[in-house]
Amino acid sequence: MTAQIEPDKLGDSDNIVYSLKEVATLEGHSDRVWAVAWNPVQRVIASCSADKTVRMWSYNRSGGREDNGEDGSSKAVEFLPATEITTGHRKTVRSIAWSPSGKNLATASFDSSVSVWERLEGDEEEGESLGEWECVSTLEGHDSECKSVAYSNDGGLIASCSRDKSVWIWEE
Repeated sequence: MTAQIEPDKLGDSDNIVYSLKEVATLEGHSDRVWAVAWNPVQRVIASCSADKTVRMWSYNRSGGREDNGEDGSSKAVEFLPATEITTGHRKTVRSIAWSPSGKNLATASFDSSVSVWERLEGDEEEGESLGEWECVSTLEGHDSECKSVAYSNDGGLIASCSRDKSVWIWEE
């Protein structure tokens, strides 16, 4: 799939055309996927799903951005399944957010809670595995399903919002 974004139609006078091309499809969840988030430090992308899990993939660039295969498809980016977190949430995991350090991951669920995950110490395997993750905190209090979660830029605060019409700020 290819998409083109034409800034000149958005008011950009340079008439530059950007072209985007699908380079991978990441599969593995058993139900709908709700959100994705790039790790800000590592070459990792995480996704969350109605199957109550978080999946992570590591990726590598095998060449330049123009390193295309014979069929014209990009061979420059390779994604490898890295790990899965069985979150223990009772309902859909709706949103995920990486801490600015990339060491923690927050999950927001339709079960009205937010969980904070941390990779277990000493689990620094080589290759594609990202090891085991531990829930280090569960934030409860919303009256209805949590829709989103976000870290502050310094990583010291977490914001969650809910169908209960509130935004809660949590301090780590």
